[in-house]
Amino acid sequence: MNKENYRDWLKLVSISGLGSGKIQRLLKIFQSPNKIFRSTKFELSDLSFLSENVIKEIVENSDNEFVENQLQMLGKHNVRLISILDEEYPDLLKFIYAPPIFLYIKGKILPNDNNAIAIVGTRKASNYGKLSTQKIASEIAKSGFTIISGLAYGIDGCAHNAALNVGGRTIAVFGTGLETVYPSSHRNLAERIVQNGALISEFPMGTKIETWNFPTRNRIISGMSKGTLVIEGGKKSGALLTAKMALDQNREVFAIPGNINSKNSEGPNYLIKLGAKIVTKASDILEEYQVQMQVDTEKITPKMNKNEEKIYKLLQQNEKNLNLDKMVEISNFSPAQLSVMLFNMEMKGIVKRGAQNQYMLL
Repeated sequence: MNKENYRDWLKLVSISGLGSGKIQRLLKIFQSPNKIFRSTKFELSDLSFLSENVIKEIVENSDNEFVENQLQMLGKHNVRLISILDEEYPDLLKFIYAPPIFLYIKGKILPNDNNAIAIVGTRKASNYGKLSTQKIASEIAKSGFTIISGLAYGIDGCAHNAALNVGGRTIAVFGTGLETVYPSSHRNLAERIVQNGALISEFPMGTKIETWNFPTRNRIISGMSKGTLVIEGGKKSGALLTAKMALDQNREVFAIPGNINSKNSEGPNYLIKLGAKIVTKASDILEEYQVQMQVDTEKITPKMNKNEEKIYKLLQQNEKNLNLDKMVEISNFSPAQLSVMLFNMEMKGIVKRGAQNQYMLL
């Protein structure tokens, strides 16, 4: 996302009554926040999911204290924004319920970060938990998977360090604004992560440490990952909540079995009872995705409706790469119709949107 677009994105999310779902519906129709704010009251009134107050705020299109504050803090702390329309935005995260419309980020998210495993667990890790984390996380990272966790004490910090120590990539998801490293003793770790991964948050700059924000961020940890590994934690721990979210997102859940007399083992052992895959070595996870990746490499074209098939043929006939304006010119579809169809085709994995609204076949 270009910095000149930050203001429009920030204004968009600051409108009360506009959640992730409604914003995504608007983006399907108008393609960008700038075009949303340039729309007329007449155009917006046709959209039944918008209230009069929301329409009024969009039409007035005025800056507010939140926007100015965020712009200042982004510059001060060298933080960027990436939107759900950007290539850098994690692909897997787009498919969870209510994905963040944009992320605050320090560092970089690379295409290979889509091959990610979340590793989570208790802050009060035992030596068994720490050694298990170090061994498995390092081997997974050496195999090319990105390790995602929450930068907390215990298992989280151990997982990040293990990945970095073998030259692997790791991403930390914050439950605060990115200017606040929590716990503060992990500042050096956070700086290392920026060099070979990323720090990300959906929370605005200046968001303080609030316990209820951490369960919310856990859906991003699981949502960016192909699977979640739980290493120690109670039955009511944040790690178990992350595992539940992974299941809700139709992702794999793994667990390391533990001592039946240890409270730290209650969570993983409970997950195993529910059907989570038992992990005693890194290959237990890697073999799961080696099979999955072989399936993924077989080219299977998803089902398309007649209009989508027309777009598919247009791209085939024009070197598989066209921008939206050109497609409007050579097809019988309006910009709004094309935007909706292309979005659906992108979600099906048929096309990919590049820079300057260029679309290409996958």
